[in-house]
Amino acid sequence: MTTALDMALIERALSGFTIPPRPEILQHIQQQLAKDEPSISRIAALINLDVGIAGFTLKVVNSAFFGLRQKITSIEHACKYLGLSRVIALVRSILLRFTLAEGRQDPFSQKLWSSALHTATIAMALAKQFNLSQAVQDDCYSVGLFHNAGIALITEQAPLYATVMQQGLQTGRGYSEIEELHFQTCHEVLGYLIAQSWGLTTELCNVIAYHHSPALILQSDNEYEQQLFALLKLAEFFSGESSLLYNVNVDPEWQNYSGAILDVLGLDSLSLPDFAELLHQQDIQTVYSLN
Repeated sequence: MTTALDMALIERALSGFTIPPRPEILQHIQQQLAKDEPSISRIAALINLDVGIAGFTLKVVNSAFFGLRQKITSIEHACKYLGLSRVIALVRSILLRFTLAEGRQDPFSQKLWSSALHTATIAMALAKQFNLSQAVQDDCYSVGLFHNAGIALITEQAPLYATVMQQGLQTGRGYSEIEELHFQTCHEVLGYLIAQSWGLTTELCNVIAYHHSPALILQSDNEYEQQLFALLKLAEFFSGESSLLYNVNVDPEWQNYSGAILDVLGLDSLSLPDFAELLHQQDIQTVYSLN
């Protein structure tokens, strides 16, 4: 597994920040999931307690990505049709956005969540393309959605965050280096703490903690963490995340580590346009859509 985060690093990153607690509804849902025989009707009832969350969940479930032939009109039906784990992953993503983006209408916040959803969707689609299990697909969705959650906490206190990051990236500095220099924290550690607080697995938390430290995570002896990391970075590349968020054309991490990342997945750069085309066939846009 990857090296445990140093407590001094955590304390420094947390200075001045509050990690949002896991929402009560999510705690109740996860308590139901922990039972030997989780009740679908009870879990559906818990989700339905919040009309906004239930409505948004059904909107996502009925989106083009899932390609359902028949429209799903109830949370209970969604749980039975897609499986509990997938619906819970969707609900968790909606709760995360509602919690961290509440009352924020600034353009960068909107781009941040749009980018997270896009990256999460691509990561899940890539896992499906590799014929990985639904559990792995759902983990890819979760890590895609949570990996930049720490940025939302930083931007609450640093409205010029995007400008500072853009200028730093253009000089060749790394993401965490820029954040620690200017904001005395980094979104990797904050995201790790959010993920941990919200009950994500150890592997997911570790990938979030080190997703801008490729040299470390690519040396991990945990093959699953490496696989999740590689799928996340490929999804970031396909989504054009650095360009969307910071208006930079070159992601230094992808430039330096794309070969090693693709090796984990058994791919080479020549195969990327073919994978992009498979995503396009599912109405998922990529950087190749612009070419």
